[in-house]
Amino acid sequence: MRRFHRTSPRDSSRRRLWVYLAVGLFLLADIYLVATALTSTRAETSLPDSPPPAALVPTATPVPSPTGSVAASVSPVPLTRILSAVSSTIAWRAVTGTCPDPLAEPAVSTDGGASWTATDANGPTEVTALQSIDATNESVAQFVGFAEEDCSPQVVRTFVAGDNYSSSEDELDTMWFVDPADRSELHGPAGFQPAPCDAVVSLAPSSDADSAAVLCADGRLFATTDAATTWSPPVTVAGIVTVTATSTGYLAVATTTGTTTATDCIGVNLVALTADLTPTVTGCYPTEQTPAALAGNVAVAAADDTLWLWIGDATLRSTDAGRTWL
Repeated sequence: MRRFHRTSPRDSSRRRLWVYLAVGLFLLADIYLVATALTSTRAETSLPDSPPPAALVPTATPVPSPTGSVAASVSPVPLTRILSAVSSTIAWRAVTGTCPDPLAEPAVSTDGGASWTATDANGPTEVTALQSIDATNESVAQFVGFAEEDCSPQVVRTFVAGDNYSSSEDELDTMWFVDPADRSELHGPAGFQPAPCDAVVSLAPSSDADSAAVLCADGRLFATTDAATTWSPPVTVAGIVTVTATSTGYLAVATTTGTTTATDCIGVNLVALTADLTPTVTGCYPTEQTPAALAGNVAVAAADDTLWLWIGDATLRSTDAGRTWL
């Protein structure tokens, strides 16, 4: 007679345990494979690192383009005023014109332009139509103008803050100037030379005796490094009305008009120029005066990292390249 053996409960429990373990290992292996595949796919399709949140990215103050759509169509004209800065608080200024007008009456400020003391250079020297000012301090300044009698070029100086003036003709040979009666030529250390255009309206001698920049009536800028013997290719800055020398190159003022936005300037742009006349707009002075009213009636100068701007009835200063004004 056949005998049947009954399976014991202990063997059944042990068999179920192995089944559970096998299923668990299979699930773990499956999860691992899926995770690996997803990671591989993500790595293959991921984009370059995105920038940090906008709040963490430093932003520069927007400045307008010197050739942007807000630039005004105005032609440069001969200046009616000239300015020379000595420091953040001291500057000299004067009105200018064509000999024999106006009489030479330069003024000096020692309080950042808050007040000006007028002086009389015409009385002692009979000089008129000052064309340039080279100021050393509040007491010492040198000017180029024209003799009242025959309109010959003349250099005059003061050593006593304008209380008296004297002629200094021996300095004339090396001076930069333009005769308003004939703007097709200019005088520099090499004597009279043809201008690079038909009419120079603004002349900016550099601290390097043989270097200067000129602004022409047609709006073109030129620079020379050999006392006006040769000139650079022309550069244009839309709306430009005047140019002056700085320690790093030149500085131009350009009139603008348009709609006020974060990048537009209604008034004048301050345009830094390298020695080879590469322009960069650095600041703005807002004004409601029209470009036509500003042409010829703006003067700018730089000293000790301070910009001076003489515009309308105001004399202003900036220590951040024209972004803000005092």
